[in-house]
Amino acid sequence: MNPLYVGIDVSSNSNAAYLMKPDVSKYCSFSVYNSRDGFRQLMKRILSAIISEFLSDVVIGLEATSVYGDNLICFLREDDSFAPYSKKIHVLNPKQVNKFNLSYNALPKNDYVDSFVIADCLRFGRINKEVYLENYR
Repeated sequence: MNPLYVGIDVSSNSNAAYLMKPDVSKYCSFSVYNSRDGFRQLMKRILSAIISEFLSDVVIGLEATSVYGDNLICFLREDDSFAPYSKKIHVLNPKQVNKFNLSYNALPKNDYVDSFVIADCLRFGRINKEVYLENYR
C-alpha cells in the first residue's frame, strides 16, 4: 500500500484539504468551495498528487460535521476518477479527531491544522470503518 492521505475539514462554505505523502511529508494544503465546482477542483488536485508521486492508493477522511459533508461524500464515492486507484473514504467522529489532536503540543486551531490532524489520524489507521455509499443516499 502506497497511499496519499487526504484530510478534509468541512464547513458550510469551504473545505480545507491537507494532502500527506506516505513518508508523512506535506504534498500541499488548499481550500475549495463546498460546492460541486469545489469538489471537482479537489478531485483534480488529489489526482494530480497521486500521479506526480506515483502512488497507488488514496485514503480520504473528513470529520462528521452535521450535513455539510454529505454532498462531498456522495461526490467522492460516485465519481469514477479514482477508478484506477484503491480508494477509501472515512468519516471520523469529531471526538476521535479531538482526542488525536491532544497528542500534539499546542497546535493552533484553524481549518488547515484540523485537516492535517485528520490526515495524520488516517495515517495511523485507527479508524472504525469506511463509509459505504448506501449510508449516504
